[in-house]
Amino acid sequence: MNKTLLCTLLLIAAVTAWSPPTLSNFRPARCSQATCGPRAQLSPSIAKPKVDIGQTQKTSSPTPGAPKVNTPKPKLAKKTQDDEAPMYKVILLGDNEYEQSHVVTQITKVIPSVKKEEATRCFVEAQMVGTSLIITVTEEHAEHYVQQLKRQQIYAKMEKEGSDA
Repeated sequence: MNKTLLCTLLLIAAVTAWSPPTLSNFRPARCSQATCGPRAQLSPSIAKPKVDIGQTQKTSSPTPGAPKVNTPKPKLAKKTQDDEAPMYKVILLGDNEYEQSHVVTQITKVIPSVKKEEATRCFVEAQMVGTSLIITVTEEHAEHYVQQLKRQQIYAKMEKEGSDA
């Protein structure tokens, strides 16, 4: 491969009168005030603070003897992502094949905010009625909980809050 490349370059050089760069035909660029500008000629300087060190800044203070007036600052309610995101219900589906201890244990493991007593209530309600609301959360959390319960052979579904399905 190297011999082929070398032969090709020699052929191109012979045909086009091209010569590789050497020190004899190399001319370095000249830098002057006109070509490089003032930035190339000056070194950068260190920024100086606007206030002298050790000098105190003047602040506006109320006049002595004037009564202080406390004006209440309006409190703005901060909007969070949960306030704007639609909420979804995680619903446990009843099944005669379930064992109560397995279902209660897995619900409390998968959904940390659900306590054992609440999980037991959901299991009993799902077995009697057919479905039971476990928790209402954001869509992403609801999808995660449903998938994790399904891995444990516990069937649940998610519904958008406010829907009548």
